[in-house]
Amino acid sequence: MGQLVTPFFGFEVGDGKNVSFWKNKWCGTTLFCEPFPSLFAIATSKEAWVNEVWIGEGERRGNWTPSFNRPFNDWEMEEVGRLLCCLDGKMVRVDEKDRVRWVESKDEVFSVKSLYRALQPMSLASFPSKIIWNSCV
Repeated sequence: MGQLVTPFFGFEVGDGKNVSFWKNKWCGTTLFCEPFPSLFAIATSKEAWVNEVWIGEGERRGNWTPSFNRPFNDWEMEEVGRLLCCLDGKMVRVDEKDRVRWVESKDEVFSVKSLYRALQPMSLASFPSKIIWNSCV
C-alpha cells in the first residue's frame, strides 16, 4: 500500500534532517535523482540529507554544496546549471521541522477524497464521485 501513495507525498524543508537531497520530492515535483541522472551517478553521497548539503551562513543565507567524486565534464555543465536553477532561492530553516505535504491537493493536506482522485484512472471520469463524497444532510 505504501508504494501506491508515496508518489503523492512531498516535503517542505525546515531543518532538512529528514529529507533526502536526491531521493525525496522537496524542490519541485520530482526527485533530484530523476531529472539529473548524470549528477546523481557521480554524487559522493547518494543518501545525503538536505541539511548535509546546505552550509548555513547566518539566519537567511547559505550555500548548497553537493559533493561529487570527480570534476564535471563539459557535457554535464548544462545539467549542473539546471540543478543550480532549481536550488536557487531554496534554503534550510534550522528553526523549523521538515513537513510532509500532499501534492495531490491544492492546500497540500491529505484527504481520502484526494487519494481516491489520485488513484482513479482518467478513463473512469464518469464515475459518480459527487454522490459518494458529498453528504446528503
